[in-house]
Amino acid sequence: MKFDAEKWTLLHDGGHRHGIMTTSISEALNSVLKKARYFHQHREGAKNCVHPFPTRIFDKFLGIELKSREHKVTTYNPREGIYMVKSPIRVSGTGNNIYTLRLNNKFCSCGKWQTYTLPCSHVLAVCRENGSRTDSYVPELYSRQTYKKTYQANFHPVLSENFWRDVPFNLTFYPPNMKKERVRKQSKRFQGEIDYRNPDSPPRCGRCRMSGHNRKNCNNPGPSNV
Repeated sequence: MKFDAEKWTLLHDGGHRHGIMTTSISEALNSVLKKARYFHQHREGAKNCVHPFPTRIFDKFLGIELKSREHKVTTYNPREGIYMVKSPIRVSGTGNNIYTLRLNNKFCSCGKWQTYTLPCSHVLAVCRENGSRTDSYVPELYSRQTYKKTYQANFHPVLSENFWRDVPFNLTFYPPNMKKERVRKQSKRFQGEIDYRNPDSPPRCGRCRMSGHNRKNCNNPGPSNV
């Protein structure tokens, strides 16, 4: 079965996943329910947030901003927002990479801006160069206002089954009718040269280690009696 690339890759998702790879709604729901006991703490954190973004995003943003100070920016066309950003050379020999940035189109050749929708270090370097505001390129999703709205709702305890209201339909779940096949469990051990036998060689008895017969019709004494 072939699936469209936007359904399973971050590169072609159109910026809707914001770097999140989980596609199962049940996994997301279970994660929320497990953390429901901390919902009040998150609400208080959102209420008392003084940063322009949630604390976790703000700390990440500061790390990106610190990294951007090492970049060198070359202006190509400020009217169309085209810049070249060069990263520094690392001690390990990596770095010294050149990236193309189209500020008006929210595009950076490193791919991080399009994938995570949070400005990369190259964007912040250009903003420092041309004097523009960095927070103007941060999506509303990461704003403090959205953070507060997320935790405005209320979670209520789930009552016992005896207090549930009747519904006009039946919910019946049966386990799948699956019959387990009686097959030998596959070994996870990696096979080496010693595990492969020449198909032309005669069988060897597992009791006396002699060739020409097997354990069932072996009349020779065992290794311990030899």
